Amino acid sequence: MFNIVIVEDEELEREAVREILTDNLESVNIIGEARNGSQALKLIDSNDIDLMLVDINIPQINGLDVVKYLRQKQKNTKVIIITAYDHFDMTRTAIQLKVDEYLLKPIREQALLTTVRSSLMELGSGRLCKEMLDRINELLEQKNYQEGVAVARWYADWICTQQEYPQADVVRDFVSALFAAIQKKGLRLPADVTATINELQKNNFNQFTSSQVQSVFLRAIDVLFNVDSQTDDTDVIQKALNYIERNLKRRVSLEETADYVNISSCYLSRMFKKELSVNFISYLTLRRIELAKDMLLKTDLSVTNIAMDLSYNDVNYFCKSFKKEVGLPPSEFRDSCRNSA
Repeated sequence: MFNIVIVEDEELEREAVREILTDNLESVNIIGEARNGSQALKLIDSNDIDLMLVDINIPQINGLDVVKYLRQKQKNTKVIIITAYDHFDMTRTAIQLKVDEYLLKPIREQALLTTVRSSLMELGSGRLCKEMLDRINELLEQKNYQEGVAVARWYADWICTQQEYPQADVVRDFVSALFAAIQKKGLRLPADVTATINELQKNNFNQFTSSQVQSVFLRAIDVLFNVDSQTDDTDVIQKALNYIERNLKRRVSLEETADYVNISSCYLSRMFKKELSVNFISYLTLRRIELAKDMLLKTDLSVTNIAMDLSYNDVNYFCKSFKKEVGLPPSEFRDSCRNSA
């Protein structure tokens, strides 16, 4: 986990920052909070800090002096200054202290998340890879397959869109880590997945699309969570849900899902109604809308691109479906959530 310290004298501001980070970022650990400069110095002395968010105008010892002390003790810590003031002299001092980012109050949720993500990425793609794998191992212990898929999907999307690190290197790091975890558990990957991983490890990343990379990650997650070992009715429906979860971005059908779990489509349809009190199409729509909501809040992709990414051929149909389930069109939902942050 990335260790984060929040230095802010206003309790509501401090709580808001903590909740935004812990609710939206997988790999952060808020190891300490300080209401004044003296408390901040004690945290610096007693912790290894990856990232510090520090308000300038705090009691006892001001934020810039806290940063000066931090730089003497932990030179590589990322620092994001938070302030209600935009003064040239303060900015100049912050630059001299090698502050990484600078946010003005009131802080918008998306601006905070974007800034923190950017700072954490700079700590190293290999470090992030380790954090993702640690998170997946936690989810394995919790048997939380759905969240494991979400983590792998997020990481695959990030790899294929980020510009900070060589994509081939990041892909190789993660598939190698997944492969090692699978071997450690005494499990085996399907032969075609092993062949793809071997190609990726040979620096042939450019031969693969982002969806193919994501597919490799998700099939490795399947093996780690041992989702193919299920046998009774409850496990069969869970296996079907798992299959839907990792195929949300394409037009998965009832028949295809039934084939995957080796039962008839009619029987699978009855199982959905019995176990979940909802039919297959309704469940699929709800999950795709939930993923769309997540993409609207956590990315800057246009509504059209999100609809296309989720395999909606008609953007208007996507918007109508979204509004039916959420109560607002996608663009209004995004604006409403961001304005209330």
